[in-house]
Amino acid sequence: MQGQVGAERRPDQPDVIAMVLLQKSDGAIRTARLVLRPPREGDDAGIYALFANRNVMRFLSSPPWPYAARDARAFVRARMSGTSDTITAIITREDALIGVTDVIVKPASAVQRERGYSLGYWLGEPYWGHGYMSEAARAFIAHVFAMVPDDTIYSGAFAENAASLRIQEKLGFARDGETMFFANPAGREMPHIATSITRARFADITG
Repeated sequence: MQGQVGAERRPDQPDVIAMVLLQKSDGAIRTARLVLRPPREGDDAGIYALFANRNVMRFLSSPPWPYAARDARAFVRARMSGTSDTITAIITREDALIGVTDVIVKPASAVQRERGYSLGYWLGEPYWGHGYMSEAARAFIAHVFAMVPDDTIYSGAFAENAASLRIQEKLGFARDGETMFFANPAGREMPHIATSITRARFADITG
């Protein structure tokens, strides 16, 4: 899952600082407006309702298209089982599922210069334009760096996905290069920009 989101924030909207509090009792990450929590039974319905949308999926690399309810069930089952190679958070706003973010260990490739955790995310279309994705991703990255010893998190986005690239730039990701990469929902190769952020740079930016 590569980064995808719609228009992230209008220029006149104030920046929202993610006040991160890790709640060990329930595994939740709380920010100013959101709660990020582990996947659980029943999340597939909310995921399917928002994710089976071409506007949401058109800049993602790996999900099947058309997206079916069984795909959402399989995703939740896989992520609930949990492995050291994946960390997944369901993004919620006032208890409603609004998106998903995760990191997955991926090998070195044309879109990732070294083996390591790769950040992906998506937000349901009704929730675009409010800065939720930047807020969620900032908190989630802080959580990942607290959980794993790696010094770098990788990400990236298709070149046409300007909103996602703006989010990554705001979070401190640096561009690592460009290549062509296959987008399964689009059914074709598209120009892709690879990015990464180090633990030190993230700490400098977030203070």
